[in-house]
Amino acid sequence: MTRASRKSDSAQPPAVAPRLLAWFDGHARDLPWRRAPSPYRTLISEFMLQQTVVATVIPYFEAFLARWPDVAALAAATEEQVLAAWSGLGYYSRARNLHRAATAVVERHGGAVPPDEEALRALPGVGPYTAAAIAAIAFGQPTFALDGNAARVVARLRAVREPIDRPATRVQLRALGEAMVPRQRAGAFMEAVMELGATVCTPRTPACPRCPLTVSCEAYRLGLVTAIPAKSPPRPKRPVSAVCARVRRAGRILLVRRARGLLAGTWTLPTVERARGQEADGAALALRVVTELTGATARTLSASRVGEVRHVFTHRDLVAEVYDVDGPLASSLADAPDAQGRDVRWASAADLTEMAVSSLLRKLLAAGAPPDGEPASRARKGDKGGESP
Repeated sequence: MTRASRKSDSAQPPAVAPRLLAWFDGHARDLPWRRAPSPYRTLISEFMLQQTVVATVIPYFEAFLARWPDVAALAAATEEQVLAAWSGLGYYSRARNLHRAATAVVERHGGAVPPDEEALRALPGVGPYTAAAIAAIAFGQPTFALDGNAARVVARLRAVREPIDRPATRVQLRALGEAMVPRQRAGAFMEAVMELGATVCTPRTPACPRCPLTVSCEAYRLGLVTAIPAKSPPRPKRPVSAVCARVRRAGRILLVRRARGLLAGTWTLPTVERARGQEADGAALALRVVTELTGATARTLSASRVGEVRHVFTHRDLVAEVYDVDGPLASSLADAPDAQGRDVRWASAADLTEMAVSSLLRKLLAAGAPPDGEPASRARKGDKGGESP
């Protein structure tokens, strides 16, 4: 019997929730936020899991809970401390918003994470998905959180062929998902949908023979599993060219705190972006940005190119030339805002462990360094950083 003849087009598919919950009870992964669950633990995990895979999140989640075991402790931390603990996890606006959300929970709700979506949506950084996820998972509210995994599962179950990244399609998918939510165990059902999408109903090569919902899946019945979900063509990333200056003094390196952008709040090397089409000399740009920060005279400094780093963001493809800048600097230069109000700091290797630093900065600091056992002169030829953010 073929899949298409197994049931007629008019047949009512079996209920999704009982089959999925039974599967989840026997196949749920042992994840730290599922142990001793609480609204606070769900809040932390949902912020961290936005656009980040589970394996990457686990050590950060455990470190956060060890350092800030409840929402009051997190609200009492400084933003700098939270960003430092977030270093390497990426999308730093999440860390800033998580800290602000914890502060709002303490100030507006007496330290208790609110249970309803409307109140959750009013917290900084909490959008429709995060609010629904917390309401369902932490409080058992009968709602549906549409993340990437859930969107893919619902699109295949109901053979939704429109691109799932379109707003109208996402509204449709959430409505379809909400229609499946059971009256009992709504939170477990929401986690089960996400779990199925993460482990079985995956984007590529889904494991349909192991799926508990094949009897309910329209995409499977129609032979469209690999064609669904559809997505709109990706927009090309904007190329960005930059020059970064590494300046060392007495075992410390000169850093500047970013005031805006994706990495706002993190520390980086003194950097200048080239205007599109600009062909300015990289060494001259490196010297310029250093003299602006330090007040040194350009003619007393020298700049040597040590390498090139590529770093891919969501919408930008950055190529940064790295220059070591040497020469006498004012001994009175202190950790303080410069004339333009930028935070400037001389940081030691030990300082970096307590500062908000991105993976991009780590790549910039390592530019030109040879792999173990390889001569520096060989490693610096055509040196390029990795492509992952």
